[in-house]
Amino acid sequence: MVSSPPQYAAAALGAYAIWYLVRRFFVSTPLDNVPGPPSPSFLTGNLLELHDPDGWEFHHQLETNYGQVVKLRGLLSAPHLYVFDPVALHSMLVQDYDYYEEHLTYLKVYGLLWGPGILSSVGQDHHRYRKILSPAFAPSRIREMIPMFYEVAEKARDGLVSPFVKDGPNELDFNNILNRTSLELIGRTGIGYSFDAMIPGRPADDRYAVVLKELVPTVFKLGGLFPLLPFALKIGTPAFRRWVLDCIPWKPLREARDLVNYMDNIAMELVSSKKAAVARGQLEMSEESRDIMGVLLKGNLLAKPGDGTFLTDAELVAQTGMIISAATDTTSSALDRIFHLLALHPDIQEKLRAEVIEAPAQMDYEALGNLPYLDAFIHEVMRLYPPVTPVMFRECVKDALLPLGTPITGVDGRQITAIPVPKGTILYIAIPAANHNPQIWGADALEFRPERWENGRAGARAEKMCGIYGNMMTFFAGERSCLGFQFSLLEIKVVMAVFLRAFTFSPGKAEVKWKLSGIIAVPNVEGEVKLPISVASINHA
Repeated sequence: MVSSPPQYAAAALGAYAIWYLVRRFFVSTPLDNVPGPPSPSFLTGNLLELHDPDGWEFHHQLETNYGQVVKLRGLLSAPHLYVFDPVALHSMLVQDYDYYEEHLTYLKVYGLLWGPGILSSVGQDHHRYRKILSPAFAPSRIREMIPMFYEVAEKARDGLVSPFVKDGPNELDFNNILNRTSLELIGRTGIGYSFDAMIPGRPADDRYAVVLKELVPTVFKLGGLFPLLPFALKIGTPAFRRWVLDCIPWKPLREARDLVNYMDNIAMELVSSKKAAVARGQLEMSEESRDIMGVLLKGNLLAKPGDGTFLTDAELVAQTGMIISAATDTTSSALDRIFHLLALHPDIQEKLRAEVIEAPAQMDYEALGNLPYLDAFIHEVMRLYPPVTPVMFRECVKDALLPLGTPITGVDGRQITAIPVPKGTILYIAIPAANHNPQIWGADALEFRPERWENGRAGARAEKMCGIYGNMMTFFAGERSCLGFQFSLLEIKVVMAVFLRAFTFSPGKAEVKWKLSGIIAVPNVEGEVKLPISVASINHA
């Protein structure tokens, strides 16, 4: 009797399952000796705890109970590593970074959303995009953007806050205000486009803001399709792949398609209008030439054939979408946390306000950098409450040896100074855990204390982190560190300076709880993303 193809497939699947279970339970690996918490489920391991929106205590236990590399369990109890040892992080992100690549799922999701770009590529392709984008974030370029930062911050002050507190204190949803402010900031300075007129009483006048809020959660509903993405993304053009999606009657897939189509169309319109301005010779003389997209387009004019610095239209569209989505989410989360902390700490708020009032109403690059307490406050917020949290993913793409700065005690009681990591192992870069390390920050590492910073330096300094900002991992390290971190910090400083001059902040009536939403922390009130803050107008004339 001849077996049918489904029978062959079932037999192959069964053989694979048997092989996996034998290897999992009867073949030892170097990771078996790494200590970690018990796994509550064979199927999902520790993943539900790791990604629990209220999983702060679980992460705290990982930080304090096992050492600076911890073994977790993933799907079908596969061993994963949770890493915050400084030497191990340096190996993963700097010294041996080509052994540890961005996790395939995230690369493919960004590729599905935007196409070829800096967040959806690895290796030489990623290096190429980074080289092209770097000049747009140079300090000289950022200096030119500061007047636009002030323009947007003042528009937010006058349109989204002042009209609602002119008759006395009022409780406002600062999450909505800061989301709109962040989107307009990156719109104006990133692509030379205004998303929001910020007219009192009127919601954001562009669906882009709503799309950004819904996009990533909608796409991640499609988790069951992630294993197919490496194959699906090789078929045809992005337009053809989206046409194929039209034929599949699955609501989450259609929702994701509609969101991506809308953002792709907007991005293409923006790129086309910019290219037309360049062709007419208008961009060089326009203020729009300061924005990031203008810099990239002018870079295309100077690109030499074959030197790898020219961006196609598809690549320009991809960079546009990636810049907007990445910058809006992280900056708005950081600002949410900042204004929540200001409301909770009136003494710190007053000290910051006094420093800001002594400075000019509109500060340049140097003046913004010469406010020591403002700088210390932002450093401490970014250290203790990094907006990208709790982990970033890496996959070991070839057998590696992970060195440790601080040895851990293995399950067998022996000291471990380096961990052999098999190819295919998933590793979690634990950003908050690295930032909370008492070997660096001292015994009070979990306390919010801006005074620990002096001249931009803090901590016991017993260990050196490979991060690019303040000896912390908030803006990451190495080839995939945040290109726009100085851009983001200046945005934050300008918004704080403008708002602190005009308003006082105190807690709203409802309790705010912070949730782990994907890789961004968000404020939450009774199941709704919200940040109620009581705001009062002040007059320093």
